[in-house]
Amino acid sequence: MRSKLIAISAISASLTSIFLTLGAYIEATDVFAVVIGSIFTILPLYYKSFKASALAYLIGGVIGFLFSGFNLLSLVFPAYFTFFGIYPLIKYKLMDKNFNKIVGFIIGLLWFVAVAYGLYFYYINIMQGVLDGIPFNLQNYVIYLVGGIAIVFYVVYDRFIVVVRKVADYYLSKILK
Repeated sequence: MRSKLIAISAISASLTSIFLTLGAYIEATDVFAVVIGSIFTILPLYYKSFKASALAYLIGGVIGFLFSGFNLLSLVFPAYFTFFGIYPLIKYKLMDKNFNKIVGFIIGLLWFVAVAYGLYFYYINIMQGVLDGIPFNLQNYVIYLVGGIAIVFYVVYDRFIVVVRKVADYYLSKILK
C-alpha cells in the first residue's frame, strides 16, 4: 500500500510538472495546461491521502517552475499556486468533512474571482500586457468582463473537478488492484 501511494504521488507530481512546463513555454496553452496539471494532483486522493496529494501539488509546481527556467512572466505559476493546484484538494477536504455545499461553493467562487482579478492586474501591471484585441469602447468595462468570465469559469471548473475525481477513482480502482 505504501509503495503504491509513493508511486502514484510521483506520477502525479511528474505529470503536473510536465503540463505546467508546457504551459509556461507555449503561451497559447497556458490555461489548458494549468487546468490539466491541477487534475493530476488528485490522483493520490484515491488512497485517501491528503498529505501525498498536497506534496504532489507542491513538488509538481516547484519542478515545473524549475524546468520553465523560473519563468515569472507567465500566468501559469501564479494561477496554479494561488487557485488551480490547491482548489481540488480543498474541495476534497470539504466534501470529506460534509461541509455545507452552498457555503463551500460561495467561498470558492469568491476566492476564484479574487484570483482572477489578481491575475488580471498581474498581467497588466507586472507582465506589461496590453489589451489590443478588445475594442476601445469595451476597454472601460474589462474589469466587469473579468468578473463575469471568472464566475462562469468557476462554475464549470468546480463541476469538472468533481467529475474528474470520480472518473479517476473509477479507473484507478480498475488499474490498481
